[in-house]
Amino acid sequence: MFLTTKIPWKHLAALLTLTCAFALCLLAGQKEPQQTSATLPSEEELTAGFLQSLGWELEGQRSTDRIELPEVFGEEYADFLALQEEGGFSLAEQAGKTVTRYSYLLKNYPTGEEGIWADLLVLDGAIVGGEVRSADLDGFMAPLLSPEALMER
Repeated sequence: MFLTTKIPWKHLAALLTLTCAFALCLLAGQKEPQQTSATLPSEEELTAGFLQSLGWELEGQRSTDRIELPEVFGEEYADFLALQEEGGFSLAEQAGKTVTRYSYLLKNYPTGEEGIWADLLVLDGAIVGGEVRSADLDGFMAPLLSPEALMER
């Protein structure tokens, strides 16, 4: 024995439309979102932007180097690590890793001195270290701080 019923065509069409819409929503939710590199800053944009946020004016990026940090920072690195910590970085955590160093010539060193560089160390898209330095033989190295903060120290 079969039981039959009469369903109005409009109701059946509406039910099919809702079922298809629900299925499409489920499929759309499972699709991986695509990221484009245009939305993510490059490491050069990240480093230059960071320096500019501190108040530094840049002549432009002058060099990029890959540097392998020592597996163990010996006593000879004590001053350098202290300088990093004063700038807000804990470079000791990056021991044994290879970082990219971005070097920028600075235009606005507070004393007016020329030939002053800012170095930023980047690992996996994050700034992990840096300093301000003079390229002169009798030069200096200072923590990566704003120009005003450097003059106050």
